[in-house]
Amino acid sequence: MSDHGTLVPLRTDGSLTPLYCVHPVSGSGYVYAGLAEHLDPEQPLYGFEAPGFDDGDLPLTSIEALAERHLESLRSARPQGPYLLLGWSLGGVVAYHMAQLLAEAGEEVPLLIVVDATVPERFPMPSEKTFLHGFLRDLVMATGEPLDAVDALVLPHPEDVTAEAVWAAVTASEVLPEEFDEEFLQERYDVFRAHAQALFVYDHRGAYAGPMLLLQAADSPDERMRWETLADRLEKRKVAGNHNSIWTGEALGTLAGLIGQGLERARSAPASVEG
Repeated sequence: MSDHGTLVPLRTDGSLTPLYCVHPVSGSGYVYAGLAEHLDPEQPLYGFEAPGFDDGDLPLTSIEALAERHLESLRSARPQGPYLLLGWSLGGVVAYHMAQLLAEAGEEVPLLIVVDATVPERFPMPSEKTFLHGFLRDLVMATGEPLDAVDALVLPHPEDVTAEAVWAAVTASEVLPEEFDEEFLQERYDVFRAHAQALFVYDHRGAYAGPMLLLQAADSPDERMRWETLADRLEKRKVAGNHNSIWTGEALGTLAGLIGQGLERARSAPASVEG
């Protein structure tokens, strides 16, 4: 992490107001590194990295705690607004909470961008197997490998399977690279599980009054993306692909284009975001 707590620099040069991107459930802020290549050359870009991802800290288990920790880092780097926020997946929910806290503190948030994030609501806590299955699918999708092998490794286990039993099966297979040993898997899973659990117990603060742009993967179900119930000033656009593929290839160019257009409109609004 940087000198400013959980912030990681992705592009520090540029005259425009920085865009701050909140990590997905994995906890890594570097998932946004490819975005920098597609945005305005004058657009600084930063990610937030979750405590516990690569620093030895304990993972945080609530959306509120994540939002507050990242706001501490944000204010350390940029004591006053305006603030531009983006979040993908779980990061969208954390960024939404951060935007509400900033607005309540009287800060200017010209634009909140939420990328393919499910509207937060309480759900019953799933089984350990469900958490482990979701973690491994998320990890394998990031490597670009097919998911069938993960399904075959995890689904035969009982609902209360231990992480150790799954790691033994995974490391004995060739589903993941050799360097993904049991210690690595457990460290990453601790962060994933803490964040996934945080989503299931999060109570939102009600509708957000500021401008918000929702960028939804076309393959994602509409009923999970009804942010109009929690955002008074919502613009909604779709990008061809699924939850993960929108960050690759031509879809990433389209996604970045919509992000850039949203930022340009925010800059052109009566209250300028330059500074």
